[in-house]
Amino acid sequence: MSEYFREKKERTYDKRTVSIRRVAKVTKGGKRLRFSAMVVVGDHNGSVGVGLGRGVDTKSAVEKGERIATKKLTRIQLAGDTIPHEVVFKEGAARVILRPARPGTGVIAGSSVRTVLEMAGIDNVYGKLMGTSNSIATAYATFEALKSLRNTRVLTKMQNMRDRVELKKETDKEQKIKDEKRRAKKRAEEREEKKDFRGKRNFRSKDNRSKVNKK
Repeated sequence: MSEYFREKKERTYDKRTVSIRRVAKVTKGGKRLRFSAMVVVGDHNGSVGVGLGRGVDTKSAVEKGERIATKKLTRIQLAGDTIPHEVVFKEGAARVILRPARPGTGVIAGSSVRTVLEMAGIDNVYGKLMGTSNSIATAYATFEALKSLRNTRVLTKMQNMRDRVELKKETDKEQKIKDEKRRAKKRAEEREEKKDFRGKRNFRSKDNRSKVNKK
């Protein structure tokens, strides 16, 4: 268990602020100004969380929102690079419809729906927003819709979805190989630059010694 929590802490997540609003509260002594920030956190690989933070300034509001979103991080059940089935979810005044899409379609969605989908690592999906366009409400609705996905039942019945999962694995493997080659090439270039720099420095030192001997 200790290794699991240690591994969880070492993971790095990307964050994106959806909206920052100024909130004014009228009190006996006058107006009290505060800020609220909606933050979406994800690893672009199936984990995503949303959080609404409040603070006396924008920085503290964003930090609180990030902490809340990190605590709410949830593993989404995906089918490769898309969602396993269509889902319709209503949260408050926001209603979100998500549908699987073919490879190469991209993320067809707007508002904070697109942000949540991208942070979850979904590459191909259709998203439709109905009802309110409030970014906070739509982010919560999209997050809850993704949490309601179930791919075990669908994958047993749909051969196409199983193919998508295998295609995603192959794509990730190819991308990993490309990244390793790119890093190896960069390391080789850095070594060559260091060799050139050392050679120039040795040449200058020899030149300076020869000048001293001539004098």
